[in-house]
Amino acid sequence: MKSIFVTNQGSKCNTMWKRKVVHLMLVVSMSLTPLAHVSAEHGSLNGPSNPQETEAFMDDFMEKPEVQSVLKGAVVTVVHNNQVVLNKGYGYSNVEKNTPVDANSTLFRVASISKTFTATAIMQLVEGGKVDLSRDISAYTDDLNITNNTKTPLTLKHLMTHTSGFDYTDPITSVSEPNDSYSLEQFVKDNKPAIVRSPGEVFRYDNYAYTLQGYIVQKLSGIPFETYVQQHIFDPIGMSNSSFSLTSEMLNKLAIPYDAEGKELPQYPNVPSSSPEGGLITTGRDMAHFMLAQLNQGSYHGSQILKPSSVQAMQSLNVSIHPDIPGTGYGFESTYSQYNHGHQVVSKAGDLTGFHSNMWLLPDQHTGLFIVFNSDGPDLREALFRAFMEHYYPNTKSDYADYNVPEATLRSYEGLYRDIRLPAWLYDISAIENKLQVTDAYGIHILTPVKDMLFRDENGTLAGFQKDISGHIAYFYYNKPDSWSEKLPEAQNYQDVPTDHPYAPYIYRLAQIGLYSQDHALFEPEKPVNRGEFVAQIVGITGITLSTQAPKLQDTATSPYATYIQTALELGIVQGDPHGLFRPNQPITRQEAALMIWRTASLLLEAPSQQANLMGSHDAWATEGIQFVVALGLYGPEVKVSSSGAVDYKAKQPMLKQESSVLMYKMLGTLLH
Repeated sequence: MKSIFVTNQGSKCNTMWKRKVVHLMLVVSMSLTPLAHVSAEHGSLNGPSNPQETEAFMDDFMEKPEVQSVLKGAVVTVVHNNQVVLNKGYGYSNVEKNTPVDANSTLFRVASISKTFTATAIMQLVEGGKVDLSRDISAYTDDLNITNNTKTPLTLKHLMTHTSGFDYTDPITSVSEPNDSYSLEQFVKDNKPAIVRSPGEVFRYDNYAYTLQGYIVQKLSGIPFETYVQQHIFDPIGMSNSSFSLTSEMLNKLAIPYDAEGKELPQYPNVPSSSPEGGLITTGRDMAHFMLAQLNQGSYHGSQILKPSSVQAMQSLNVSIHPDIPGTGYGFESTYSQYNHGHQVVSKAGDLTGFHSNMWLLPDQHTGLFIVFNSDGPDLREALFRAFMEHYYPNTKSDYADYNVPEATLRSYEGLYRDIRLPAWLYDISAIENKLQVTDAYGIHILTPVKDMLFRDENGTLAGFQKDISGHIAYFYYNKPDSWSEKLPEAQNYQDVPTDHPYAPYIYRLAQIGLYSQDHALFEPEKPVNRGEFVAQIVGITGITLSTQAPKLQDTATSPYATYIQTALELGIVQGDPHGLFRPNQPITRQEAALMIWRTASLLLEAPSQQANLMGSHDAWATEGIQFVVALGLYGPEVKVSSSGAVDYKAKQPMLKQESSVLMYKMLGTLLH
């Protein structure tokens, strides 16, 4: 994954900001719509050792109708026993011009696979005695002065394993044209987060941490990050078509990105310009060289870029919620581990708008697999890895034995869990008959216990829990691979919202996730919501990083919601009136609220418009928003449906707090489906 939510620096970046804001939600939505299982002939081959057989297998996979229907262009590379077995292009790098993908020369963005190269650079500095992975990074960052609200020092080991404890890990960018420039040093300083969790405690995918590592490489080597990587990694192993800088020459060879509908997308810059966390542009041939070096103890054709001990350290996925669940290492992670079939597999995935990639290494089998493709939509990667493993490395691991958990222990897992990276992603867990029922954006799952704090679902995917220092269940990790989720405390009761109140389930869930204050005894459910408060709720529920710009709308500067309104303004969720006013203290009408919800879903997820059978009065400018909200049922018992199916949304009435709670809670499901 790559940069997502960012700090806007000026009006010219609005388009780029929206693109990056969409990115995280795009990745989530792709994971919700994986390609249906593409079957492969089961076998017990000695790995992909035969080039002809491997090519035939891959051709069969790539030519299946369900793959062809979503594919624009791709490169697939397979290495085995120190040989490149397959390096082949499929489809087109430019559909309009019918330009076929060339695995040796067509350039692709591989997004967060870049992190593995950045980690390699850090390990080279370790070998040279220039850094210590366990030392506070302040020794290497001079006057950067990152605020640390904990008593635990932040080390390179934390940065490399996504356990920094930063409050924001996904900065926003400020340029939109391919030739625009934003230096690594300036980016690091402009987007400094604060450390709010003890480093090493929790896994949360961290783009800024890898940008910061690149900055450290640059400072300690005395040369630009991209130059260091070129001289110390690319050149020694013959990666002659790879770069962390997007030059005009490279732009001409870069595959065109396409959206989920097959529409051509504009090219965009690396931000910062060298992007240690996600800026690598490369080819299948070059990636083959890197995989071979990683599988051959750091050596490629006699050039040693890492010591064997460094390679082993990188490939040890030791930061995990449970020993049986592969976690993260230095620049590596585990994707689709349910198909590892008992083998050690380390991998790295990458996602940017229009580009998606994955690299898998099986060190004990001396095998590597790489894919990159230039289109959004249903995800090819899980289906490919599953088919590859079923064909070449069938399951050799015995199933877990039955494991009984006392009822009291099982109930200790119950509760609401919130994803640490994407707060809109929730898990609702309850105990049923020696099992756990999990409700999330995918639906309902049944988890069966297989070990202490380890469960397995109906598809074989493992789920794990971890306790805090007090011995209470604190964290959960399951089917969203980029972060752990934290168990939330139960919400305190409001005196005016009894448990049988028709809106109570929505109000207390939102209070539990922090959207509503628990500092007051009363909720005032029938009080109208003002415009500023409603915008703050929308922005808060999405988890978007807040803007640092001064308020542009004249009457919002003194509002307690000024930062939220400015963030929504830059995203296009709200607008000022012709006089440059927003009127944040004015009660929001239901039609105004519906329009803001529609804009949020449209801009952040490119959600399609909806049609609904409406009755009652509303203004024309609000029609699309009301239709969206009504069609998706984002309302509570205040809305009545006629015998003919027509809905009176009561569009011009003020939106009450209890009504807003339903709209906000149901919006969570809309954002993630």
